[in-house]
Amino acid sequence: MDKILEGKVGLITGAGSGFGREIAITFAREGANLVLNDIDLESLEETRDIILKSYDCEILLYQMDISDADKVKEMSKEVFKKFDNVFVLVNNAGINGGLYKSLVCPIENYDRVMNVNLKGPWLLVKNLFRKMRLQKFAPVTGKIINIASCAGIEPNPAIGMYSVSKAALIYFTKLWALELAPRITVNSISPGVHITKIYGNDPELAQRFLDMRGVKIPLNRFGTKADVANACLFLASPASDYITGENIVIDGGMTTSINKL
Repeated sequence: MDKILEGKVGLITGAGSGFGREIAITFAREGANLVLNDIDLESLEETRDIILKSYDCEILLYQMDISDADKVKEMSKEVFKKFDNVFVLVNNAGINGGLYKSLVCPIENYDRVMNVNLKGPWLLVKNLFRKMRLQKFAPVTGKIINIASCAGIEPNPAIGMYSVSKAALIYFTKLWALELAPRITVNSISPGVHITKIYGNDPELAQRFLDMRGVKIPLNRFGTKADVANACLFLASPASDYITGENIVIDGGMTTSINKL
């Protein structure tokens, strides 16, 4: 049976851990070659080693801060020297910026959150879209997947700047879908409460977060990294070729349930 991403390259930011690592493993399982980015080289190398133990694929590692315009431009050139395509760009890298309401958030935190969560994806799309839309795949020549957050749908004052950055990324998703149609599709995924590094990989900490906000999850479990990676695979696959400009919420019904349960 043909693999979904055979002959295609996936570029994933924040691939050193969490969702990014799981997405990379999932894409490799389906035949993709990979460009993996993170600011932490050691974690990137660990992701690469995990993948190569199970899958035969080519992997380019690129350590850099995605908010550095010169570095993003340099990486974009290097990617196309090694590979003949970037079919899927996953803008996954992000930071939470600390527990601050928006009006007391330090300026340096604001700048850092906006640089990584918003400027970084913009720089990557800006540097890659021209080559992506000239690729020989059909009917879609490339796909962009932005990892947003439920905090970008329902504002969370405890992480105010993070909420704003993810709301803007969802809006960028819709904007880029219009700008890049019909050759490239652009969609986002908004995870809810998943057991990842943002919660210290600690279910008890995640539960305290829910209790603090008086929020329940109707499906009665936390999300997993695989929940998000599988949605990414769907958006990278031909099954989603007629979907663009959408934000897929993966939260077990949490956002729907706010103020209702």
